Amino acid sequence: METLPVSAASVLERMNAMRISAEQSLSQVQAYLASNPQPLAKVVAGYRALLADSGRRIVQAQVKVIQARANNPTDPTLAALERRTVELLTMWTAHAQGYSAYERPATEAEKTGAIQVGVAPVVIIAIVIGAAVIAVSLTGIAWAVVHYKEAQTLSDEIAIIERDPSLADAIAKINATSPSSPDPTKPPGSPDSGGWVWFLAALGIAGAAIYIVPKLGKG
Repeated sequence: METLPVSAASVLERMNAMRISAEQSLSQVQAYLASNPQPLAKVVAGYRALLADSGRRIVQAQVKVIQARANNPTDPTLAALERRTVELLTMWTAHAQGYSAYERPATEAEKTGAIQVGVAPVVIIAIVIGAAVIAVSLTGIAWAVVHYKEAQTLSDEIAIIERDPSLADAIAKINATSPSSPDPTKPPGSPDSGGWVWFLAALGIAGAAIYIVPKLGKG
């Protein structure tokens, strides 16, 4: 058996469709930005947070599915779950890679016009995440607005896999017969803090998954 790779072509095709959708809404977003930027700032910040959380969780879920299938490669339910994690990782990679193209470090001038969103100040053209200030282009804002609902649906679908009884049972059996070891999906020092660190880490893993197909056995 081998893991199913994320298709670079599928990611690119989805990204192009998402870009077109975002560009079609540019005029509306620009008009709203001029009159009421605060809600748009919240949407962008929320979208980034969703991507960070979803990236962490889908990578964790896929690792668990792969582990379970390695121990039971003929289980049709686990095989279906693996295919679904690849589909979700493809969707997430398109969201993350597509959106990240519209960010860059903010200039000093951009940092001065911060709009406060929650505990972190956010400028509609520059989002403050911790100590970093990241500028977002108008297309990036439109991207977040247009694709926010899909990102939320993606998160909900990941939750379904996380709660799947067949996966939980398979992982429980693995844990019962294996010695205790660190969780391979949690890099040291970053499991519960810095959601955007998870976004970047998961984006790197997703990128690697497009080109690397690790062998787990015969199948």
